Amino acid sequence: MLNNFKFKFNKISISYRKLMCISKFLSNKPILFYLNIFLLKKFNFFLKKITNIIINNCKTTNVFVKQFLVGKSIKIKKLNFRAKGRINFIVKNFSNIILNVLWEKK
Repeated sequence: MLNNFKFKFNKISISYRKLMCISKFLSNKPILFYLNIFLLKKFNFFLKKITNIIINNCKTTNVFVKQFLVGKSIKIKKLNFRAKGRINFIVKNFSNIILNVLWEKK
């Protein structure tokens, strides 16, 4: 019997545009495929974290990711004070990831 489950990860500190390019590549893949991928260094760290969470919750490695959806989240604006009274602005983008997963219960 196949179980359908939805995992939601909020406020991941990677921009929405970078994740949109990769999301089509990562949908319709088995979960063990995510552990062997070599993408951006920061994105690899979050992918391995997400796969470990999914494997631990399902208690099996027989998991198939049906959809990999990406959504926009908050933007943090910081001030960086410089010499001679100047200010630089830093804008940090965040995104949300939603995974629809199929897994088989033993």
